[in-house]
Parts: sequence; structure tokens; C-alpha cells
Amino acid sequence: MQGWKIGKVFGITIEIHFTWLIIFGLILSVVTQEIGQTAPDASRASLWATAIITTLLFFVCLVLHELAHSVMANRLGAGVSRITLFVFGGVSQLKNEPDSPASEFKVAIVGPLTSIILAGLFYAIYLGLNGLGVSSVWVLAANWVARINLALAIFNMLPGFPLDGGRVLRSILWSAWNSLDRATRVAANVGQAFGYILVGLGFLMIISGNWGGLWPVALGWLLASAAAGSYQRVQLQQALGDVYVHDLMSSPVRTIPAQVTLAQAAYDHFMAARFTAFAVEQEGAIVGMIRMEQFQPIPRERWEHTTVAEVMEPLDPETMLVNSDKMAVDAMMQMAEHDLGRLLVTDHSGNIIGIISSSDVRRLVRVKSGLGM
Repeated sequence: MQGWKIGKVFGITIEIHFTWLIIFGLILSVVTQEIGQTAPDASRASLWATAIITTLLFFVCLVLHELAHSVMANRLGAGVSRITLFVFGGVSQLKNEPDSPASEFKVAIVGPLTSIILAGLFYAIYLGLNGLGVSSVWVLAANWVARINLALAIFNMLPGFPLDGGRVLRSILWSAWNSLDRATRVAANVGQAFGYILVGLGFLMIISGNWGGLWPVALGWLLASAAAGSYQRVQLQQALGDVYVHDLMSSPVRTIPAQVTLAQAAYDHFMAARFTAFAVEQEGAIVGMIRMEQFQPIPRERWEHTTVAEVMEPLDPETMLVNSDKMAVDAMMQMAEHDLGRLLVTDHSGNIIGIISSSDVRRLVRVKSGLGM
């Protein structure tokens, strides 16, 4: 999941996914309505200014919650490079799972603790503003931010993986059983159960005529899917723990000249080699990648007049390259993070020496699983 970059804090990129605009508008509407009902004498300009600032404060608190996770994870070696705000909140992109139950517990618990501290801080501000006789809209705003932070902490501490409470549960089970796989499986099952319960409650709300039930349905489905995906990720890490990129890469890299037409590329390269993607070469250097899917938007009659260079994905070293000495699971996580099917492999000098695809990784996992290794 990627979005618009809005800045960096402690070396961690903060992004906003386009779906964030939906929740921003929804919360702004809720805050405006709630404050407006409690302070009917407030001017419209004051009401809207307060609502916008309150909504932005909520998202600042959400970023601080995720930053707490990310900073702790980076200190403990799990590695977080990006936080993305989206329709259901925020998510920190962990590159690696914590390496011990204690690390898992610390990374998980610091987020809710941050939200509780923020709740206490804003409640103190609420009491102070109330005592000073400040405009009622600002008093109400401080109270709302305090309550929403407390609600965020409580919700995240539900023992459903991958919520923070689920990660705390996993750390306890991991410590007790000395098995990350077993602990993750149980915590993920609990997370899926919570997700399906939310979906069921949402449907009951919809049946009773409350269309607000759409949110529990969507949130529950997301939680259930995330729980299943998180368990698959742990299984993948365990299956690939001793495998490096250079063990799986294909070399040399098959390329297509940037200046050839799509028709030439289709018949002389894709059909001939039966590959689904190629690196694109121009003047002796690889400048991008072209995938089979990129042909589809182009009408067939235009293939003779459209070059590969016009439709290829330009090379982005940050997302499309991986060093040959990296662990295969790191390459897989990089592909998943950036929604890519393959990466170009480089040596220590930065020269491109091969290519690795997600299908290569999955094939190895199937073989090792079939052999019981």
C-alpha cells in the first residue's frame, strides 16, 4: 500500500493513501455534528475551524501512535521505513518480524501506551480550558480528542492479531510455547474470529436499518484478511530463513531493446521465450521493466506504432533493485510492499546481474513444503 509522501520523521516516511480522504471527510462530519449539537450558539466559522483542527489533531495522534511502534521496531532491529495512513487508520510497514517475544511485546505495547498518554494529555487540556472559561467549542474539541485516543487504545488492545493486543497475545504465547509458528497461528485465528464477529455485527446493524454497519463489516473483513496474511508471512519467513536472493535469481537478465515496437516485443520476445516480463535495455543500460499486463491497455492496431520505451515502467532503484546477498524473504517482502512481481538483482558494485520473481520464491516454498523441509 503506497500513497502520497508528506514528510519524514526519524527517517520514517509518512504517506497518505487516497482512501484516507474518505475517513478524513467522515470524521470531520462527525466532529462538526457532535460539537455543533453540544455548542449550538457557536458561529459557523468557529464551528468549522474547530472541527478541522480537531480532525487534524486526531490524525496527528494516529501518526504518533504508529511512530511509537516504528521507532521501537527500528531500535530492536525489525525495521520500519514507512507509515501509511488509509481509510481504516494507519499501518507501519515492518520489514522483519521481531526476533524474540520480548521485542514483540515492546513493539506492540508502545502504541496503545502512546494513545493512553495522549488521551490523558488532552483530558488535562480539557479540564484546564474548562476551568479557564475558554470557548465551549475548544473545550469540547479537547474532550473529543481525549476520548478518541482512549477508544483507539482500547480497540487496538483487543486480542486479535495483527492488532496490538493480538501481538501482545502472540508474544505471551511465543514465550510460553517457544514456537513463533504456533503462537502466530493461534493469535491469527483469534484475529480472524474477531474480524468475523465484527462482520456479523455489521450485518445485523444493516438488517435493522442502520447503514453505519458498513464500517464494522469493512473493518472486520480487513482484520480477518490481515490476520490470515500475517500468518502466511511468518510461514514464508520460516520457509525461506536460510535462502538468499542469489540462490533463486535467474541470470543473465533477458532484455528487450527500448526502441522496438510492442508488436516486435510480443512476437519476438514474449511469445518466443514465454516469459511474462523483461528488463528493458537502452544504450547498454537497463532502464526499466515491461510486463505482459502493460500491453493490454494499448489497442492491437497501435502495437506497430508504439515502442516499448513508451509503455515500460521506468527503473526505480529504491523499489525495483535488490542485492544478491539479501535474504530471499526480504526480497519477497519488498515485492509485496511495492506490489511488484519481480526485482532486478545487483552485485556489490551495483551492476544488474539477474532477476528474481515472486513465482521463483513460491516455487521453492512448495518444494520445501512437499519434501517436509
